[in-house]
Amino acid sequence: MLTKHKENLALKIAPLFPDSFSKETVLGLFEKPKSKDHGHLSLPVFRLSKELKKNPAEISKELSNKISDLKIKEILKVDSVSGFINFTWTSDFLNDVLRSFIEQKNLGYSSRYKGKKLIIDYSSPNVAKPMHVGHLRATVIGQAVRNLAETQGYEVIGLNHLGDWGVQYGKLAWAYGEWGKNYDFENKAFESLYALYVKFHVEVEKRPEILEEGSKTFKRLEEGDEHLKDLWKMFIDISLKEYNKTWARLGVKHDLVRGESFYSDRLASVVEELDEKKLLTLSEGAKVVELDEKRPPCLITKSDGASLYATRDIASAQYRMIELGCDVNLYVVGQEQKLHFSQVFSVLEKMNYSWANECHHIAFGMYRFKNQGKMSSRKGQVISLNEVLNQAVEMVKKRIEEKNPDLKDKDTVAETVGVGAVVFNDLLNDRVKDVEFDWDKLTDFEGDSGPYIQYSAVRSKSLLKKSGAKGYNAVVDLTEPSEIALINHLLDYENILSLSFKSFKPNYLANYLLDLSKSFSSFYGKCPILSAKTEELKQTRLHLVESYLKVLTLGLSVLNIKVPDEM
Repeated sequence: MLTKHKENLALKIAPLFPDSFSKETVLGLFEKPKSKDHGHLSLPVFRLSKELKKNPAEISKELSNKISDLKIKEILKVDSVSGFINFTWTSDFLNDVLRSFIEQKNLGYSSRYKGKKLIIDYSSPNVAKPMHVGHLRATVIGQAVRNLAETQGYEVIGLNHLGDWGVQYGKLAWAYGEWGKNYDFENKAFESLYALYVKFHVEVEKRPEILEEGSKTFKRLEEGDEHLKDLWKMFIDISLKEYNKTWARLGVKHDLVRGESFYSDRLASVVEELDEKKLLTLSEGAKVVELDEKRPPCLITKSDGASLYATRDIASAQYRMIELGCDVNLYVVGQEQKLHFSQVFSVLEKMNYSWANECHHIAFGMYRFKNQGKMSSRKGQVISLNEVLNQAVEMVKKRIEEKNPDLKDKDTVAETVGVGAVVFNDLLNDRVKDVEFDWDKLTDFEGDSGPYIQYSAVRSKSLLKKSGAKGYNAVVDLTEPSEIALINHLLDYENILSLSFKSFKPNYLANYLLDLSKSFSSFYGKCPILSAKTEELKQTRLHLVESYLKVLTLGLSVLNIKVPDEM
């Protein structure tokens, strides 16, 4: 959108800066102004202070005057404010940008990281257990960050690090042998599988000795027992079929499934490499890597030689960065794993992997439900992710029956709006904070919600449809404050995509879209569109509506939220 114009501006003004500031350096400094009164684009000069031995305010004033003397046609004015050079675009330029909105296929996209590969591990449930509401954050945040990475030019691999290995599969296989015939695996395969998992842990309360049976069974699985391997594969197939239904509802996709079991034959080489690099020490029979005084050692193997999560994650990182040739490695996992990933990344640094600092833990907080106890999948006390989606859809259906009972295809619209409401409610929040799940707020058509934004998009579609024309043009200057405010909001889209990705925080984009919708609502209420005073003004305002609808729809698609045609 504005990238080309920023590049041209950087090219023109770079010669005014010291030789150490190239065009690329200047381009990288551009940012959104601190206040809307400061124009459309800002350039801080604090980095020049030490080199020029002047205070930033003096530097920005001198450079502002020199840039003004260049008389760049796209720039209306250049101001200096407390160490910042602020640029205001001309009305002609803004109209040109408005015209280009509709023509650009990948509006707001950047090629900054073209040729780079990013891998992101998200959702990744444990086999045989239903995806519960706790998986929702890992799923929707992960997919949104994946989509944001694509807007920045990355080739992205979405990875499902499926929890498909460990002693629990020995327990499950043993339970299947004992009680499997009592469940309807033919018609209700996943429900039966989870019921077996719960039954085993209920029985353990009465017969603790069966834990040993589970361990023995898993040992036989590790040793290659063919019957147990077939059972294990069946458990995985049953689980993936169920998970795929949920992912389909959310519009979530993975490019690669690499469960924990994938790394089982790589763990010995990890231990061997750590030993060769003299990083391992013994601690009560266990092998560990010592870190610093603030963190406990990273456990690599238990005293019986069994591997741990850290061993598998080291092997996984090597696979992702070396074998797959990725440049960035992201893990979308809960905040409670912060120490674990800190330890793993530190071990990778000690192993002298230069790419260790390109491994990032994208942490997130928990959901809080009023009057809801702690979840336990072992006891069957979970809030299913599908239950949450179904309840949101039912609540939206009721609203449709109240507000628009004659709406066509109500079920499809309710699914789109209900699922969108759940996703937007999550992504509107800073991911590192806990989120209180408020059903009334989540499905409020007038509040800060997904349905409010979706309705704004639908209203725009309806307005454009009523106009009966296609291909509107920005032919006159828009001067009303609400028009200018909406245009300025639209100009921020590219910057917001970049900011959201850099911080791995989709809430920046979600809040931007909410503010954009409110800006449109103000414009819609104050500026007649179909009844504008002149045909030229009508065309320009319709073009602004079309530009708004495009940005809103594209922004929602980055958050993995669809827009219905009617509501």
